[in-house]
Amino acid sequence: MRVLVDTFPFVWLVSEPHKLSITARDTLRDESNEFFLSDASVLELSLKYNDGSLKMPQNPRRWIKEQIKIWNFKSIGITRESCFRLSEMPYYHEDAVDRMLVATALDQEMSLLSDNEEIQKYPISIIW
Repeated sequence: MRVLVDTFPFVWLVSEPHKLSITARDTLRDESNEFFLSDASVLELSLKYNDGSLKMPQNPRRWIKEQIKIWNFKSIGITRESCFRLSEMPYYHEDAVDRMLVATALDQEMSLLSDNEEIQKYPISIIW
């Protein structure tokens, strides 16, 4: 299964795994799954690091690159098609990054690992 991991479940995997649900942990342990971190999440983490609302042991460039290598994640960019998809989706959720993650999951036919209840309003496969 191809799994796009939401921003904060990615952070929790690395730093606070007890915040992940049992289903999320089982999914992340399953080596047959393929895991992805979106550039939208990298943007979100970088912005939160810059405004001081998220502490990291290293700057985002080093920390994120290190973690995706350790956890065997693949990077996925923000594509033009996902941007178009975003413009066609109902506006159920205020957070632009979360909506971009949904658009990417739809466009790339991925499941989305997320605890965000607002995201569950969209027609995608949610893992939590």
